[in-house]
Amino acid sequence: MSRETIEASEAALERLLERRFEDVDLLVIYIDGMHFGEQCVLAVGWTSKGTSTSGAARGRDENAEAAKDLLEHLVSHGVSPERRRLFVIDGSKALRTAINAVFGAETPVQRCRNHKLRNVLGRLPAHSNRKRHP
Repeated sequence: MSRETIEASEAALERLLERRFEDVDLLVIYIDGMHFGEQCVLAVGWTSKGTSTSGAARGRDENAEAAKDLLEHLVSHGVSPERRRLFVIDGSKALRTAINAVFGAETPVQRCRNHKLRNVLGRLPAHSNRKRHP
């Protein structure tokens, strides 16, 4: 059973990696580094119709080179760098550098609210109310 699960997971990842975006009107692209074995980085987007879509690119880690590779992969799969869209990231300077390099310095970037909240709450003393928040 586990061999079948591994094979199915690998096939699903390959389909995600080869996804094309020419016909998808992405308005917002969320990028977060997620580790799956030796692979890293996943991008999820919201379309003009309010639906979500996802794509991924293989990376080694969350450094600027890997982030740039992710964005160049998305561009090579149909995400036009000429189209203005919002990027939401975890605050990574490497991601911001890569967005500037691939999509331009004028591209709007927003810090992910959940990442910001977790970072702030993680610095509060243990006796604080942080259990009331996600």
